[in-house]
Amino acid sequence: METEEEQVERLKAWLKENGLSIVMGIVIGVGGIFGYNYWLHVQETTAEEASGHFTQMMEALSAGNNAIVQEQADMLLSNYASTDYAMMAQLALAKSYVASGEYEKAESSLQQVVGSAAEQPLVFVARTRLAAVQIQSGQYENALTSLSIDFPQEFTAIVNELRGDIYALQGKSAEAIEAYRKAQTAEPKPANVEFLRQKLNDLGGKG
Repeated sequence: METEEEQVERLKAWLKENGLSIVMGIVIGVGGIFGYNYWLHVQETTAEEASGHFTQMMEALSAGNNAIVQEQADMLLSNYASTDYAMMAQLALAKSYVASGEYEKAESSLQQVVGSAAEQPLVFVARTRLAAVQIQSGQYENALTSLSIDFPQEFTAIVNELRGDIYALQGKSAEAIEAYRKAQTAEPKPANVEFLRQKLNDLGGKG
């Protein structure tokens, strides 16, 4: 039977090996909890021009054309800074930066959203993605700080799973198990229940 130290080391090695796929899954996918289609439909008062620029940005993002992504993002951030499209542009930029391994730039883009308006739904999304980027770059305490606010219930699973990842990487297996179990029992359920169970099992938590 593995010792607790061996279990922690095995999980840390696994997270190190698969860390990029984890952070990509969280940070990428702007159409996640509050995707851009949702905002296109509900933000009826947003300027038509901003919508057009954002649509072009998303098309360029899907095509991997980072130059156009940056061009359209600059347009939105310069001319439509007060709209939700500007925040969505920062999230899209973060996706582009993560895909190219530019984590400092991704963190900067996400920080712009986090600092914009504390109660905006997109700010909560940005905080979880910011924490994921910070985990990827080894900023564990900063990641915990990013997750330290009161999130809406819908974020309980992802926030606690991220906390569990941080504690596991810090070698704090008991705290990691507790966080993973909170994520496991959250409503709505975690995005990948089996993956979470695997992480619990690797720590001896019997997920």
